[in-house]
Parts: sequence; structure tokens; C-alpha cells
Amino acid sequence: MKKKVVLACLLMASVCGVYAQNVTLAPEAGISAVQRYGWGQEWRPSAKVGVAADFNLTRHFGIESGLFYTFRGYSISNGGTYSNENSTWIENVSQTRHFLQIPVMAQFRWNLNKDTKLFFGVGPYVAFCLKNKFDSNPYYLEGSLPGMYEQYYDGFVYGKDAWGNDNLYLYDEARRFDWGVSSNIGIETHHWYAKLQYDLSLGKEGKNDVIGANYHTLTLSVGYKLGL
Repeated sequence: MKKKVVLACLLMASVCGVYAQNVTLAPEAGISAVQRYGWGQEWRPSAKVGVAADFNLTRHFGIESGLFYTFRGYSISNGGTYSNENSTWIENVSQTRHFLQIPVMAQFRWNLNKDTKLFFGVGPYVAFCLKNKFDSNPYYLEGSLPGMYEQYYDGFVYGKDAWGNDNLYLYDEARRFDWGVSSNIGIETHHWYAKLQYDLSLGKEGKNDVIGANYHTLTLSVGYKLGL
């Protein structure tokens, strides 16, 4: 699936580069709210910055792409009660993932008046994780934070619950590749634009995951278009 999504995005971008009537670049920045389905139900703040590229095929249709940096993650409060020979604690874990994201969306435009356009876009995206960061804040019921030589890796404490299951799954390294679908709607006037965007992450985050809805991201952003 990963290869198919990447090839489809590259093919669409290549066709646009050949047939585009004109191309615009736009520095863009926005604020986001992110929710990880099934792993902590809270919305978390995020940001999205980068450069958008519009390949205008006609007055009313084009392909929107670009390169963006964003981050998303989740927080787990009360991820289970674990213990070892020194302590008993409740796991509180958060993960933050930093991405470079490339969308390839079909964009439709309508003139509202001489200077203002309404646009709508939809299509796939691919993303590549630059860094994963875990934060652990255990709540100790008995004992206290052990010394550095008693921790199993990266400062996280190893333990088991009452049924003999360990807490390692909370810290599983996520896959570097992600893909999904994006859509947006916005207004453009005098080269400035504002848009509301929704991203749905569908890629497998862990080795045992299945393809399905992972992260929901809402972003409100602004940009300024520069013609080439």
C-alpha cells in the first residue's frame, strides 16, 4: 500500500508539472488540533508550516501540493497499573511525532467577485516521520522513581500488571511512513488566502496495526501566493 500511495502522488505531481498553465508558491502557517483515535481521546494543539504549490490547469481547476512540517501525537492517562520489585505505579504516557508531509489534492475554484475566490480541495498525502519522542510521567503508588541503572531504556521503567502483561507496548517504536487523505476549503483575495483543512491519517502506526483511521487533524492556516 505504501508504494502505491507514493507512486500515485508522484504521478499526479509529474502530470501537473507538464500541463500546468501557471504555478504559484505560497508560504503558509497554521494552528492545528489533533486527536488520536483509540489512544487518548483528548484533542492536542499542534502547528503546520511550509510552502504550498498550486499547479493551475484551468481557471477553475488545478492540483495543490507542497511541503509542510507538522507534529501530532497522543496522551494516555492511566495506561494501567504496573509494578516491579521496587515500585508500583500508574502509567501516564505521551508521544509526539514530527513529520514532513506532502499533499497532492485536486483543487476546484469559483469566482465570488472580481478579487475573491472560493476554493475546495481533496486528495491523498504522504508523510515521513523525522522524530518520535516519548514522555513518561508515572504516578507512583508505592516506592519512587528508580535510579538510572534500574531503568530498561530511555528512562522508562519496566514493569508488569496484575495479569503478567508488561508495559513495553506503550513505548513501541512507531513506523516512519504515514499516508492518508486531506481536504480543505478556503477563501483567496489579493494573493492572500485562509483555509480550514482536515487530515485523516490512515497508515499503520505500529507493526501490529491495520490500515484505518488514526489521527484526525483540523488546521486553520493562512498564506500568501507568489507567482512563478
